Amino acid sequence: MGKGLTKYWILVIYWTAITCLISFISFIIPEEASPGERGLTGICFAASSILATLPFVNKLFIRTLHNHKTLAFLIKFVLMTLFLGVVHVLLAELFSHFDIKGFLTLRKIRIGGQTLAGQLLITMPGTMTISLLLCTILLYYEYSILQKALLESQLQVLHAQINPHFMFNVLNYIHVLMQKDTELASELLLKYADTLRYQLYNGKQEAVRLEQEVVFLKNFIDVEKFRWKDKLDVTCTWHIENGNKNIPPLMFIPFIENAFKHVSRSANEKGFIYINLEQRKNILSLKVENSKSNKAPKKGKEGGIGLENIRKRLDIHYGERYSLTVKEMDTIYFLQLIICM
Repeated sequence: MGKGLTKYWILVIYWTAITCLISFISFIIPEEASPGERGLTGICFAASSILATLPFVNKLFIRTLHNHKTLAFLIKFVLMTLFLGVVHVLLAELFSHFDIKGFLTLRKIRIGGQTLAGQLLITMPGTMTISLLLCTILLYYEYSILQKALLESQLQVLHAQINPHFMFNVLNYIHVLMQKDTELASELLLKYADTLRYQLYNGKQEAVRLEQEVVFLKNFIDVEKFRWKDKLDVTCTWHIENGNKNIPPLMFIPFIENAFKHVSRSANEKGFIYINLEQRKNILSLKVENSKSNKAPKKGKEGGIGLENIRKRLDIHYGERYSLTVKEMDTIYFLQLIICM
């Protein structure tokens, strides 16, 4: 909401400044007009310009920019400029009509003898310049927002690289296991060392191969299966057509980690976790489902913030090319992430 409000204020300030400039050079408002007439004309010009560009700023301009569709962006920029020019010409025609009726003194506002199409053609270079300047300002604003979001995302990745609580639990489990089964403890230690190595080194990269991420997820799951043994039923299915496709590192681990964190497990209740990762052509799908105790407390603010942070990362990397579905029922927690790569 705050971000949208800022863009609205950019429009208001921009068109107010343009109106003041136009009024100062008497481009559309003649000098013989009274102060009241000049003020009314300026307000109408600014208000109509704001309303004309508002739909393009949110639904068309910014959305197209985030999806990296250059041609669509150029087409919508031209449409916005044409629409803005038509609004300005119609506004001039309206004031010209008021002038003929004797309500106003704005004889210079209409280009004499020109049809509406002729007026639009004459005013189009100025309108194009004004639209281009507006888009430049909005591009800079969106760039600064994305840079800030990217830095926050990078910080979130750093925080996600090593979970101290999980690390201490695993190391403590390995310590206990060494007293009983040295060979099994050694195998578990190697798998956990691989997960740490991946988090420390690959987590710093902008992108990793999908097959690398899958190996990391399998190692993480194996470590958890070692820890919980017969207390959990863990089922995983993997179908990867092209493991060389690039994805951001550590994108899926929060979902899987949360499944193990919140799954139901007790002496009387054996929990389950189902994980399915598929990549077919350009579609990547992750499904995670886990049992959830109906006596467990509802997730508080921390869980909500974690999900919000993941959505921010997905927004930065994929824009509208992903969907995230989360369903929390009495005894089951279900999540599905679909990405168009």
